[in-house]
Amino acid sequence: MKKVSSLLLAGILCVPAMATPRAPWEDHRVFGINKQDPRASGFAYSSVAAAMVDDYQQSANYLSLNGLWQFNWQRSPKDAPQGFEQPDFDDSQWQQIRVPGNWEVEGFGHPIYLDERYPFDATWPDVPKDYNPIGSYRNSFELPQNWQGQQVFIHVGGARSSLEIWLNGQYIGFSQGAKTPAEFDLTPYLKPGKNLIAMQIRRWTDASYLESQDMLRVSGIERDVYLYATPKQHLYDFHVRPTLNKALDEGKLALDVDLRNYAGPAAVSVAYQLLDPSREMQLVASGERSVTLSKTASVQFAASVKKPRLWSAETPNLYTLVMTIKDADGQVLQSVRDDIGFRNIAIEGGQLKVNGKAIYIRGVNRHETDPRRGHVVTRESMQRDIKLMKQHNINAVRSSHYPNDPYWYDLTDKYGMYVIDEANIESHPLAINKDTQIGDELSWLPAHLERTKRMFERDKNHPSIIVWSLGNEAGEGRVFEATYKWLKEHDGSRPVQYEPAGTEHYTDIFAPMYPSIERLEEYAKTHKDRPGIMIEYAHAMGNSVGNLQDYWDVIEKYDVLQGGYIWDWVDQALEYTNDKGQKIWAYGKDFHPELPTDGNFLNNGLVNPDREPHPHLLEVKKVYEPVKFKALDISKGLFEVRNKFIFASLQGYDLAWQIEADGELIAKGREPMPQVAAGSTAKVKLALPVLPKSASQEYILTLSARLNRPMGLLDDNHEVAFEQFALPVKTIYLPQPVVKAQPLSINKGSTLLKVGNEQVQLAFDATTGWLSQYQVQGKALLKAPLKVNFWRPPTDNDLGNDMPRWAAIWQHAEDRLKLQSLTSKTVKTEVLVSALYHSPDFKGSYQVQYRVTADGRVAVNSKLDLADGQELPKLPKFGMQLQSPGEYGFVSWFGRGPHESYADRFRSARVGLYQAQVRDQIHHYVRPQENANKQDLRWIALTNEQGAGLLAVGEQLMSGSAWPYLQSDIDFYTGDSEASASGLVPVTSSHGLEVPMRDLVTLNLDHKQMGVGGDTSWGRPVHDKYSVPAQDYQYGFTLIPLSAGDNPARLARTK
Repeated sequence: MKKVSSLLLAGILCVPAMATPRAPWEDHRVFGINKQDPRASGFAYSSVAAAMVDDYQQSANYLSLNGLWQFNWQRSPKDAPQGFEQPDFDDSQWQQIRVPGNWEVEGFGHPIYLDERYPFDATWPDVPKDYNPIGSYRNSFELPQNWQGQQVFIHVGGARSSLEIWLNGQYIGFSQGAKTPAEFDLTPYLKPGKNLIAMQIRRWTDASYLESQDMLRVSGIERDVYLYATPKQHLYDFHVRPTLNKALDEGKLALDVDLRNYAGPAAVSVAYQLLDPSREMQLVASGERSVTLSKTASVQFAASVKKPRLWSAETPNLYTLVMTIKDADGQVLQSVRDDIGFRNIAIEGGQLKVNGKAIYIRGVNRHETDPRRGHVVTRESMQRDIKLMKQHNINAVRSSHYPNDPYWYDLTDKYGMYVIDEANIESHPLAINKDTQIGDELSWLPAHLERTKRMFERDKNHPSIIVWSLGNEAGEGRVFEATYKWLKEHDGSRPVQYEPAGTEHYTDIFAPMYPSIERLEEYAKTHKDRPGIMIEYAHAMGNSVGNLQDYWDVIEKYDVLQGGYIWDWVDQALEYTNDKGQKIWAYGKDFHPELPTDGNFLNNGLVNPDREPHPHLLEVKKVYEPVKFKALDISKGLFEVRNKFIFASLQGYDLAWQIEADGELIAKGREPMPQVAAGSTAKVKLALPVLPKSASQEYILTLSARLNRPMGLLDDNHEVAFEQFALPVKTIYLPQPVVKAQPLSINKGSTLLKVGNEQVQLAFDATTGWLSQYQVQGKALLKAPLKVNFWRPPTDNDLGNDMPRWAAIWQHAEDRLKLQSLTSKTVKTEVLVSALYHSPDFKGSYQVQYRVTADGRVAVNSKLDLADGQELPKLPKFGMQLQSPGEYGFVSWFGRGPHESYADRFRSARVGLYQAQVRDQIHHYVRPQENANKQDLRWIALTNEQGAGLLAVGEQLMSGSAWPYLQSDIDFYTGDSEASASGLVPVTSSHGLEVPMRDLVTLNLDHKQMGVGGDTSWGRPVHDKYSVPAQDYQYGFTLIPLSAGDNPARLARTK
């Protein structure tokens, strides 16, 4: 008899049956046939010793079906091969596919990316008929001889979006739910020797209405497929509930073990052992009970543990639980290991607390994605993800928007990470409109509840899971009231949250998406009963994550605010090869040029698709730092150390310090960190060297908190926090070196105004006024003129807030300036050149003045005067730009680095002396855009291999960058884009990895550039305090020619 998981058989509600029977893949009331009940993740071994090793892939009870399968792909179900499930079917002409594997990544069909739309006409529960690809799979296996007489099950870790299975031509069952396992009993149809498994998957089914997450839309088998064998009497499931008393000094262990029997009644015993987290794994509790097992039984145990070592993300102490079932003779039938943690999760006083203490969620959202495998993620990739997170001070992760691979939770348990586990439910395209949303449509309740149950049952024993989530952007109403109630009834130990519920009764946490800082603060002022934790914030699309510290200034101001989860961890682009053989990160139109798409909107990561960190990940690390330093009296070396950990002391850390003078190390030291308890501060006095009261150098002290031993995934000497302090040394300038040079002459021609002597030749274009030629000792330092620049190539956030439209007058504004006058005169030994411009775009003027000295120095003063009473948009930037020949492909600077920084994202970039190749300074975002800027520049230099080149020294702090390409190579032009399917951002087709590396260097020397923003990428602008309002500006810098052997830092200190 078929076991059908459905609305009608479950008896949850009574609703009218549909007029005519529907196939299970287009009946939202049916989501499983003959599936095994959900159970906790874990593997049962034949011995206690094997369970302790816990490597199921080496078990004799395990047989992997991963690998190559025979595969047939068709565009429509009507074209699917008939009878393919039969053993005698000829599949010799079929192709092969990797399992697990997404069809569209393996060469069958194409990926689709849409955010707020379904990839088909949506009238639930109907599914497309004409184009709805279907995949048929066949594979054979040899039944191990030692499996005779045992129960054999197939485990499919995840299949999208429906799965049917046959064994030796016999129908086994049906499943929906792409992110939780489907298991089936194969025993009745097995035969000795060779057996044939056949499977069929449909791309779109009624389940697709609940799996419309903001991610790449692909199909197929996404997780491992394997067989496992059990004895007739076996340990099917277990639920462990470690709790704590109020004093946190005694733990209570409640354990339920569920047994199943596939034979006649049998006497069995069940035993458990609990071992402590020490290296010796001391026994702390045990028990054994006998039971006569008919079909099913549940055995309960309880124990007390005195002074347990508690689990938290900072102190992930795990106890080892071993459960064993034995036959009447005492022989072990099965043994299961699980690592558990004693911790208490509660909401008290309007705060989310772990073990009685309010925590901060320094979190991130994480999709399962791989640039070469799609949704198939390897263990190595998961290990890399969690290590990168720990290295960058991230302590929490949301499984957006579905239960992740079980191995991920093993890692978060072991290494310490707070987790929101989220049900695989999102009906965003329907949820946008209250008239179409299904959160109150009761016929959908069983499907929602099934997904919620399967998440809970699989993951219930993981200590790192501290909150359940009912789903994402799936409407509101009675459906979610019911799933909330079910979770609370089955698990009173964890809060439950759901973002669309707002402050309704069916969410324990106020979990807003992308609130402004003002809205967040307003919540904190008006609500005290429920923690506010942003489920998504700081949209990290492209060059982003500005003003992150501003969010945390408010979060740390109010007890009820406890952090949030950045959107999101990794760009979801795929690795493709273009027609030139170059690797690109593919998105949008790369997948399907003729179909609607949301383009680049799936690339919102802190790391790129292959996990190379984006620069803004370093800003996240800085803002999320668990240790802070404060200067109390720098002259006396007195500082305060603040431990922001909630549970961990600073034992195991050193305080390292170093002093640099204009970036050159002059002193350093290292000592054990003072013993600062969690949440406390301590004073520390450092034995700093005596410094001069004045010097021609700038002195900067850097304090650093570093590990003095390996800790979890972090290596010895890993830095978790740093801070820099300007030391009280007055900076004086060195006299400018006396250079014997002939006087400068002025030569006015019809096309050029020339200034020079035998060593130095400059030329100003008589039509445009720009400095167009700059030669020293016969070497050209310019390849294109030095010009004013009001524009930056738009970031993804700029495109989202429509900057190319509202700031359009500033794009190429320099080319529309009208030269009013170009004058020159000699003043003593110097020549002054002045160019005055008017613009058709604004009322006012722009003026640039050049003061040229005989040794080739050019002091540049750039001035913008805007008349009052005119409505002008903000400027993307105000600066100047030049191009140098490609031989000057090395850049050095004294300012923030080594990575890029901006007005609203600079804290992670240290002030120092840096040098690198220009091509290594750029950052390849998926879509080309503004990048590589450096804030707080004192000076920046371009040089060749011999050290000759050009130095630019700011009269005040500047920002700037050096690119090995033209600005136009990474700029955005409206005509090269189209509207996205969801209307969020323009759809482009350019790729950062395709930007040509040219034989030139573009040098940006800017007075101001607006921040990158990042509250959202679809409308919210850069915050006002990081913007460049349309007003008067004036700044200056000096260009100094460099000869081989010159010291740019020393020359920069001369006047």
